[in-house]
Amino acid sequence: MKKKKVLAIGAHPDDMEFEAGGTLAKWALKGHEVYHLILTAGGYRDMNGQIYKTEELRKEAKNAAEVLNVKELIFLDYTTTELPSSGKIVSEVDQIVQDISPDIIISHHPFDSHQDHRAAAEIVFAVSRQGRVKNVLSSAPFPYRPNVFAFRPQFFVDISSTIDTKLNAIRCYKSQFEKFGGEKLIGRIQSWACVWGWAVDFEFAESFEVIRMNDIF
Repeated sequence: MKKKKVLAIGAHPDDMEFEAGGTLAKWALKGHEVYHLILTAGGYRDMNGQIYKTEELRKEAKNAAEVLNVKELIFLDYTTTELPSSGKIVSEVDQIVQDISPDIIISHHPFDSHQDHRAAAEIVFAVSRQGRVKNVLSSAPFPYRPNVFAFRPQFFVDISSTIDTKLNAIRCYKSQFEKFGGEKLIGRIQSWACVWGWAVDFEFAESFEVIRMNDIF
């Protein structure tokens, strides 16, 4: 089987681990090259005034990338909650896509309620125009996020063999892990994967909405 190149594009550190970590780990184990592009710098201040430093989040992202066996982790420097979807950033991501030449791009759903996630989806649509990327997948938004335009799962990946890898990658984000409930968060993510698995008779799965697909493997 020919090796493929997979590019995961997340708005923030930890996004792609949550939404597609099991899939990325599985494809890396199969010998495919997995790249991870994070569009924002990382650091931010939450609604309670807690500051999360860029250096800390980038270190956590690097640790998670090692767990998932990511070939290359790439950071841009845009501000969290202010991610643009046009202009300079499209040119930057376009050049990265040109350099990597991925067979598959995974990113956020275009109707995710987080503004940065929507911007990331729009950027992906722009840089994958005219069929230059044969496979484009949108990952599932978190269940707690309101979404008037429902996510439509169409492509399921059996992650039963990599669910523990996914969860360990999430644990690498110690700052976010504790913020969202620690092991309670892990239980919820595992249950989420169990529900997607139930849909297709796998123990655990991740699901994606297909934007474009052409003989993915």
